[in-house]
Amino acid sequence: MKISLIFTPNQLNPNFRDLAFRDDNIGSVPPLSLLYVAAILEKEGVAVDLIDIAAEQITYHDALQRVLRFSPDLIGFNLSTLSFHPVLKWINRFKQDTGLPVLVGGEHVRLYPVETMSYGSIDFCIAGEAEIPLPEFIRAFREKKPFDGIKSLGFRNNGHVIIDQTLQPIDDIDSVQFPARHLIKNELYGNIFTRNKNFTAMLSARGCPFNCAFCNANQQMYRARSAKNFVDEIELNFKEHNIRDFDIYDSTFTTDRQRVLAICEEIRNRKLDVGFSVRSRVDVVNKEIVEALKSAGCHTIMYGIESSNPEILRRMNKGISPEQIMETVAYTKRSGMETLGFFMFGFPGETEKSIKETIEFSLKLQLDYAQFTPLVPFPETEIYYYYREHGLEDYWAEYTLDESKERLIELVDTSVSREVVSGYIAKAYRRFYYRPGIIWKQIKEIRSVSKLKRLALAAFSILANANVKK
Repeated sequence: MKISLIFTPNQLNPNFRDLAFRDDNIGSVPPLSLLYVAAILEKEGVAVDLIDIAAEQITYHDALQRVLRFSPDLIGFNLSTLSFHPVLKWINRFKQDTGLPVLVGGEHVRLYPVETMSYGSIDFCIAGEAEIPLPEFIRAFREKKPFDGIKSLGFRNNGHVIIDQTLQPIDDIDSVQFPARHLIKNELYGNIFTRNKNFTAMLSARGCPFNCAFCNANQQMYRARSAKNFVDEIELNFKEHNIRDFDIYDSTFTTDRQRVLAICEEIRNRKLDVGFSVRSRVDVVNKEIVEALKSAGCHTIMYGIESSNPEILRRMNKGISPEQIMETVAYTKRSGMETLGFFMFGFPGETEKSIKETIEFSLKLQLDYAQFTPLVPFPETEIYYYYREHGLEDYWAEYTLDESKERLIELVDTSVSREVVSGYIAKAYRRFYYRPGIIWKQIKEIRSVSKLKRLALAAFSILANANVKK
């Protein structure tokens, strides 16, 4: 049995386009979800071809010919809320030109399986984590057995859509197969934080134990890999794929401080000369953790800061203070690591005054990078339910069913509009990145032509976007 997995170029719903002008140019990250799926499939004896259209810089025609040459039994795609309809257009095109059955999975399928299966070009879907249901589906497909009774599976039967929405999260994530990185060209990937090629993304945990009102990662049960298992994957990547730099995608890598210390000790004991970046909160690190991360090769910590306004931070359920933010960023910077701060404008209670104060705050912090975004009410978040209570329809369900419903979601319970917030985001980028100290620092630290190109493209995009928003 053979399956082609296809990762399509990144195109976003308009609610996320304030992100697009930056993220499209800071680098390319491997399609981690599809790599995990590929590993599951290979364990079941399936031959897999993974096509990353953007990273490989190939056309639709090239990708189609590759699929036809491979002659798979199925083609598979990952669906996200951010880009559902753009990906669906790719699915429709491949479906029309190959006639092959289509299997989809991803976070959007877990959220909206019925709406997803309303499209005839999609034949099967996996709702939730794939480790348990996907092998069962593959065996039934291969042996031409009925799909009835397979939990977490959606399929069509005589024109009827049947969906079992049972979620089956895997308890022991140390048992999960490592992503099948041998299926991609790891040298194609990197971002502006990358110090050495090759580069990849990793996960050391699933879910999140914190309760930020704007994030739905806390809807998944938090499960962390053991230090040994996680560093085993780092070592395998180091030795087999020549990967020297990692971006750890956990929402909060430092949730369990003892596990972080154990991971750092494992990396040092195995003498793995690697670099990596992590995401964290300012209230779950201390100087010991920062020093341990630095000694193991961590070069960048990204902190969820969001606002300088204590009341807005309280309403976000962040549980942090501006003083705590300043202290944590300062001692992280003193350790020699780079820092990035995430900031969000437009949360309930936001005013022009609070936005201006947050911009000034970002300039006072010892940050090397900053990301400024508007609030977007993601499905299954506390803030989305708040928006629903204040008159918003189930936007993401309706958008999934009908692309014509696509629109910008206006802010709720603020004295600023979405348009005003977008203007302040542009101003924040200009003020943060076009400071002489930041520009000179980036010039001094450019280590490769590829990084120079990424920084130049990112800077051009910021400037172009800022001019549009004036």
